[in-house]
Amino acid sequence: KSGFEGRLSRIWSSDPLIEYFKKALFDEFDIGYSGDREVIILKDEDKVEIEYKDTATTNEMRTVVQQYNALLQESFIDIPTLETPVIPYKDQLISMGQHDKFVRRIFNNNSFEEGGRFAGGWWQKINEKQRSRILINDKPTVEIDFKALHPILAYATKDIDYWETASVGSNAIHDPYDIPVDKVDDTEARRSLVKLLFLMALNANDETKACQAVIGKWDYSKYPYHGLFTHDYLARLLGTIKEYHSPIADLFCTGAGINLMNTDSQIVEYIIKDFTEARIPILTIHDSFVVPFGLEDRLHTQMQTAFEWITGNHSIKTKFNTNMTVARLHEFK
Repeated sequence: KSGFEGRLSRIWSSDPLIEYFKKALFDEFDIGYSGDREVIILKDEDKVEIEYKDTATTNEMRTVVQQYNALLQESFIDIPTLETPVIPYKDQLISMGQHDKFVRRIFNNNSFEEGGRFAGGWWQKINEKQRSRILINDKPTVEIDFKALHPILAYATKDIDYWETASVGSNAIHDPYDIPVDKVDDTEARRSLVKLLFLMALNANDETKACQAVIGKWDYSKYPYHGLFTHDYLARLLGTIKEYHSPIADLFCTGAGINLMNTDSQIVEYIIKDFTEARIPILTIHDSFVVPFGLEDRLHTQMQTAFEWITGNHSIKTKFNTNMTVARLHEFK
């Protein structure tokens, strides 16, 4: 009612309660998430969480994620070089405490056939350089990621193995993002622009949204180009991308990306399930994975196997981060 004054309640722990906690024989790893916390999330077209009826499939997916969370909960994941367990990210601070590791699978558009990516865990919110400093149970780590995952998956939907056909034709390319760009001379900037437009065009429902997404997401602090990326400019570049990737040209600006996400989530599930059953902690960042040093060969093999299994024997290439691996260690003797 008018004139009402809000009040903030403050509660202080009593001395006896504080003494109980001092004597308690448990640490932060003994405090976990509720076993009833939902890990399989379904959202509607407005990205609002909705109820759904469980099936054998959702129950199976839930078990995989719950077992994965249980393994993460008992694993010590940290960046020990930081003075405080936080990393600046955009306009916020990312906490890296042992209670910021909860992972869920999120499906979209009222369908378990769209989306489904594993989301959660503070390692998904930091950059590759920061992730390279992660220790898992006090061991250094190695990160491996799929090269150009969504373009290769798009080709797989056409039953085309991109890496087997990349050297064929007059517009043959090796890297799917290696495409000429007008008025952009810097090699890194050129590839970044093609990659961003490529992925936005796969995800967007029309050309306008794809171009707007690129203009809004481009890192102007790293690569200026202010005023260059107009709708007409990006539309012409998209036309060039379609020429170089004519077998999948019909997928651009159709919203196909949400289905490709579902496929890559199945690949991630395959790998996570294998490592969880082996009691090996692994971190997923959608198209890359972080494992303790010495387990990179197992991860590399499983990434190849998972991709072939899910896509129907199509091949994929991977890329290691710059961290030391067993193979590099042997090279240095």
